[in-house]
Amino acid sequence: MRCATTVLASVLVLLSFPARTADLEPARDALRRHEYERAVSLLRPLSEANDAEASFLLSQMYRYGRGVTRDAAQACRLLEASATAGHARAAGSLAAMLESKECATSARTADEWRKIASRAGYAPPAAATAKAEETPAPSAELLWRAASAGDLPRMRQLLDSLPVDVADEYGRTPIMFAIEAGQIAATRELVDRRASLVVTDKSGATPLLLAIRAGTTELLSLLLDNGAPVDMANKAGTTPLMLAAGSGERELCQRLLSSGADPALRDASGLRAGDHAARSGHQDLAKQLGVSTVRTATEPVKAGVLHAGLTPLMIAAQNGDLKSLKAQLAAKPDVNATDSEGMTAIALAARSGQTESVAALLAAGAIVDTRDRSGWTPLGQAVRAGETAAARRLLTGGADPRARMANGAPLLLVAIEYGHLDAVSILLQAGADPNAGDDEGMTPLMAAAVDDQDVVIKQLIAAGASPDTTDRHKRTALLLAASHDARRAVAALAPRSTIDAADNEGNTALIAAASRGHVASVDSLLAAGADVRKSSRNGNTALHVAAAGGHAALIPRLVAARAPLNAVNSHGNTALLLAVKSRRLDCTRSLISAGASTSVRNADGLSARDIARLSKDPTLVQLLD
Repeated sequence: MRCATTVLASVLVLLSFPARTADLEPARDALRRHEYERAVSLLRPLSEANDAEASFLLSQMYRYGRGVTRDAAQACRLLEASATAGHARAAGSLAAMLESKECATSARTADEWRKIASRAGYAPPAAATAKAEETPAPSAELLWRAASAGDLPRMRQLLDSLPVDVADEYGRTPIMFAIEAGQIAATRELVDRRASLVVTDKSGATPLLLAIRAGTTELLSLLLDNGAPVDMANKAGTTPLMLAAGSGERELCQRLLSSGADPALRDASGLRAGDHAARSGHQDLAKQLGVSTVRTATEPVKAGVLHAGLTPLMIAAQNGDLKSLKAQLAAKPDVNATDSEGMTAIALAARSGQTESVAALLAAGAIVDTRDRSGWTPLGQAVRAGETAAARRLLTGGADPRARMANGAPLLLVAIEYGHLDAVSILLQAGADPNAGDDEGMTPLMAAAVDDQDVVIKQLIAAGASPDTTDRHKRTALLLAASHDARRAVAALAPRSTIDAADNEGNTALIAAASRGHVASVDSLLAAGADVRKSSRNGNTALHVAAAGGHAALIPRLVAARAPLNAVNSHGNTALLLAVKSRRLDCTRSLISAGASTSVRNADGLSARDIARLSKDPTLVQLLD
């Protein structure tokens, strides 16, 4: 077996070089605001570009199921990549997850990762003793996880030795984790144990604000009935009522109002709850909250109200007030004047779907392809908002269907990503390029594949979209579809694509689908002729990754397709060795039944029997003896 000293020396060489730095502040800001899906979308490309800190943060998202489906195996892979690149905390976390069995396998032992973390300046908790492995020591991370999962027995056990308001690095306490996950029983337990209802995380979010985000009246009532301050705001001055109003949550608003919430309060921008409702398009709710959304074009513009920074022309265009709009145009104003965000009157009209306002402004000489400060044209605003009629009028007025929006996104991609699929045919007819991708190389076909939009896929291919175009990671639409278990997309793309095309890591669509246990996608790919002998850069075949991931239903399918049973990866592991390492009993049984060799030894000189004995799992030992 490899000498621990050699391993440590090689990794410490990595630690002596700083990890690649990236602009992580937007992702950190999203995390502070609990905008987890946005944080994941920002972290993923940085992680794929081998940024160690991004990989560590993304691993935590997968570990706790924030913004993504909880996936411990993916969290472990990300932690290992981050730790190998020199991230000390990742090394410490990986050690802890190996000891708790959350991570089934790693290139190094928990003790080795712990030493690496310590030498790099991060001192993780001391290694567990044999007794501690039988009864794990209380851990704040375990408590947060139990609160998120609603595991009351585990939570009660941990609270015997941990403070009820123990917070993570973002200031989130157990009750915040429980609320975010919608765990009512766990929240009630924590309230009964006098968890603070006035505590704030680092973004200033309170438990009550998080309950609004969770959208659960029962949670909200539980907190209000136990004394949560109804008007306590975050750092931006946003109160629970403002947040509920902006989301159009009428029932939540009513519950807050009945508890004394003040609709007259203003946030840091001067907006009231009714203004938030109006800006989000909930006009009736805004009216209930005391804000009139009908304003005349001659009304004075005041800072901090619904139409802050807009000229009378802009207000009329946005509201579709044609009478006022024509009166304003008759005075020959600057029709291309912009607000603080760089939006012109025609852009505001397009975003609001005011087609007649768009036509009047075009006739008055409005520039059709002007861009706001974020890089969006009026056509982009209309497509993003799903205002198809306004988009069609802009196109007939000369708008460029090939223009790119923020991050280089073509309009076809915008239409698909925002779910406004009726705009796809309009844009294609106007000459939009079906193969144009954004700055990451994501094309409309790839976006349709991820969203499992088989009808759009066929529409794009008929218009000339190439199924073999790749993004900057060399992933095709088929590979992305297989990764996301987009079954209809896989079936539509498999006959039209180079089925064994591999990404930068050597993963094919079949390997990607098998690693995630996507049975239907694997079946479609095998039926279309996917090669089960192909391996990734580290030598893993589809059988390897299925076995390591515990996807037992895939083993007989891949064996029937003549997957090489005893193929070895770059570390000398067969699929059986990986199944045993990961303690995947069903996969181990299936592979042995299929005739997999139990005598092959990996680069560490270990056979499947050796690994089973080291695991001290009696069922595994019995299977292999």
